[in-house]
Amino acid sequence: MHLHQFQIWLVTTIGGRSAIADVMRTAWAWPLAESLHFLGLCLLIGAVGSFDLRLLGVGRRIPIAAMHRFIPWGLLGFAINIATGTLFILTEPDQYIYNPSFHFKLLFMTIGGLNAATFYLTSYRRVFAPDAPLDAPRRAKVIAAISLCAWIGVITGGRLLTFYRPAACEGQQTALLLTCAP
Repeated sequence: MHLHQFQIWLVTTIGGRSAIADVMRTAWAWPLAESLHFLGLCLLIGAVGSFDLRLLGVGRRIPIAAMHRFIPWGLLGFAINIATGTLFILTEPDQYIYNPSFHFKLLFMTIGGLNAATFYLTSYRRVFAPDAPLDAPRRAKVIAAISLCAWIGVITGGRLLTFYRPAACEGQQTALLLTCAP
């Protein structure tokens, strides 16, 4: 199946009337979901961003382990964002699936997730060893910088979603991803 056909199939499959879409189209559901999405983002970026900054050397008097205690709050924020983001997609799939900003947002989320896995697989033990220095090792700093950049990319992609709404397709689409609504 060609990627464009997959996108069309996905929108067609999701796009029918549903109870979720009906609720989300009420006066308060979408604004409430947007507010929860923003609060989730604040938890995520507040926790992960603070930890990343500490790994990069900001606030050296604060133990790295103390900053790491905020990570569960970041994971809660991420879970809130996955839940609310799913509601948005299930309500208006064509506004997301065909949108290049959404594609970049997903790309940066993937980079952020893989980067976090890399930290826990390669640097976590060294950063939290009993004899670990106050300053994080170079590898952990590189991972922290990539993390900050990835989450800034997620925020930027999410913010640009409303500015790059897909228009109707005209002619043959040659882009890697479909960027218009058929």
